[in-house]
Parts: sequence; structure tokens; C-alpha cells
Amino acid sequence: MCNYIASYKKIEQLIHNRLVTEKAFKLFGDFGVYTKEELVARAEIEYESYAKSVNIEAKSMINIAGKQLIPAVVRYTTVLAQSLSAVKTACPEADNSVQTELLIEVSDLLSDMKVARAKLEDLVEEYQHIESMEKRAHFCYDEIIPAMQALRSPADQLEMIVDKEYWPIPSYGDMIFEV
Repeated sequence: MCNYIASYKKIEQLIHNRLVTEKAFKLFGDFGVYTKEELVARAEIEYESYAKSVNIEAKSMINIAGKQLIPAVVRYTTVLAQSLSAVKTACPEADNSVQTELLIEVSDLLSDMKVARAKLEDLVEEYQHIESMEKRAHFCYDEIIPAMQALRSPADQLEMIVDKEYWPIPSYGDMIFEV
């Protein structure tokens, strides 16, 4: 997501400092390279490219979280709960604080992920109703990227906690050390 933040700033700098300025209109116009309308159209294309890329990424996150990560974490919490129940039944005096704390932590992160996913889904829907590509790009930067980061945060934490057997996608460790 850092790439989307950096590319937005690069696009903004390109468009407002170089591409869509009176100096650029005059320079490109005087040499017959681009008309003012063509420069404005190029700016629109830059905004559109950025906004569409972020939108695709956001939809992918929604899909992955909803169809892979959340169901996997639900399965894992079920196993944790069964383990906790089995320990309590087998030996009521046994210390089960680790299982309890782990179950609470995973459940809280699961809830955070579900809430963040719903928020991102709402923003992606709102994005569809914005007509200007420039406004869509600004909306992506101001609203969708932070919502994507909010969804990624609990997912990253859960990746470190959930048993590898239940985690549906390769972890960073798997990709770096086991390729």
C-alpha cells in the first residue's frame, strides 16, 4: 500500500506542478505537442489508472478476507474453543489461561477484520458513484487506502498467530524462506 501512497503523490505532483499548468499549456501548445485539452485528458488518464488500480486491489482484499481469511480464522477459533473446553472438562484445576487469552485475542482480531472488511466494502460501493476520475483518485487516497490498511492490520497479526495448518495462503515467512 505504500506504493499506492507514493504513486498518488507522484501523480499529484506531475499533474499539478507540471502537466496541468499555464506554463505547460503554453509550452506544449507553442510547439504543437499537445493542446490544453490533451494535457487535461492525460491528467484524467493518470487519475483513472490510479483509481482503478486501487479499486481492483480493494476488491481483491475484500474477496480474500471474506472467502479465505475469515473462514480460516473461524475454523481456528473453533479448534481453540474445543481445546479449551476439553482441558476444562478433563482437569478443572488446570491452568487454561493461555488458551483463554489466545482465544480472546484471535476473536478480537477476527472481529476487527470483519468490521474493517465491511467498512472497505462500503467505501468501494461509494467509489462506484463518484463520476470524476480526479475525485475517485482523491477518494482512493483519502478513504480507501486507509481502509485497506485497517483491514490488513488484523490480518497481518492473525497470520502470526493462527496455526499454519489453518492459514489459507502462504505467509511472508513461507515466501521468503521456503520457496
